[in-house]
Amino acid sequence: MSQKTAAGAPVSVVVIGVADLDASLRFYADTLGLERIDSGMLQGADFERYWRLPAGTTARWAFLGHGADPVGRIQLVEFSGTDRRQARPAGLRRAVGLFNLNIYASDIRRDYARLQAQGFRFWSEPAHNNFGPAVGETMEAAFDGPDGVVINLIQLLTDDPRTVIGHITQFIEGYGRTATGFTSVVTTAHTVTDMDKALAFYYGPLGMTLFLESILEGPVTNRALSLPEEARTRSVIVQGNHEYGKIALASALNYEIPSLVAEAVPPNIGYLAQSFQVADLEATARACAAIGVETFSGSVERVLPGRGRCRAMLVRNPGSGALQELFQPLR
Repeated sequence: MSQKTAAGAPVSVVVIGVADLDASLRFYADTLGLERIDSGMLQGADFERYWRLPAGTTARWAFLGHGADPVGRIQLVEFSGTDRRQARPAGLRRAVGLFNLNIYASDIRRDYARLQAQGFRFWSEPAHNNFGPAVGETMEAAFDGPDGVVINLIQLLTDDPRTVIGHITQFIEGYGRTATGFTSVVTTAHTVTDMDKALAFYYGPLGMTLFLESILEGPVTNRALSLPEEARTRSVIVQGNHEYGKIALASALNYEIPSLVAEAVPPNIGYLAQSFQVADLEATARACAAIGVETFSGSVERVLPGRGRCRAMLVRNPGSGALQELFQPLR
């Protein structure tokens, strides 16, 4: 196994509501090269109750991933209905809620040119980042992906295994990339209004641990983040038991931003939920209740896309209100 021995549940699946499943598959499967693991239809009263959907709603879905481990995978869901809205308005570059997917690229300048030629709009040209001798260097470029989901491409530039980035570089060399040179979801951004409550959820019921914490500030950093020059942002990256599936949490310390949370629910279009595999759902549910986590839909036994029969439930993250799916596979 390529997983670390540390405890904690990484992000196993990101759930994305899509406007057109076939169009989104052309990006995630054909361009990024993720494997189409499974696909199918969702319907019925159990499905409607689980996602709080109007009666008669159906959905087409596809499940994608890369690598041997159940982490960093993508569930695309095209819900039926004519009143679907996009959760993230076009052009919005900072908001409370689930926001972007970070994916490692092998040649970011080549990928930048190819994706631009396909019509994707980048926020800027690839930018060089030097995080210091202990961490290392990257090139990064963000763009508006399908369905209003922001995709951040990252090329790792440091090879020294004594650095954070060099260690990850070595991991990818062993784990491999897709046929088009990308990875599954390595990190995903989640902006919160209450960092301490969000961390209580990720550290407590999910057993995640701290990867990196910092205060983001200064004119250069804030221009790259599309924030006011005087903005100060608390940044906390948490990890589970894998190099992939980390969460980049952020909270605004001295500025206001809008929220996506109210619109980021089915059957709408956009980044709808993070999903975590746990060993004992009943124990995890009790741990959630102990810190006051709001239940969106209670524990049920159902077949989850790409995962088979599971016990599963949906809760709202106490730091933002964003949807978090918890599931336990049933053998």
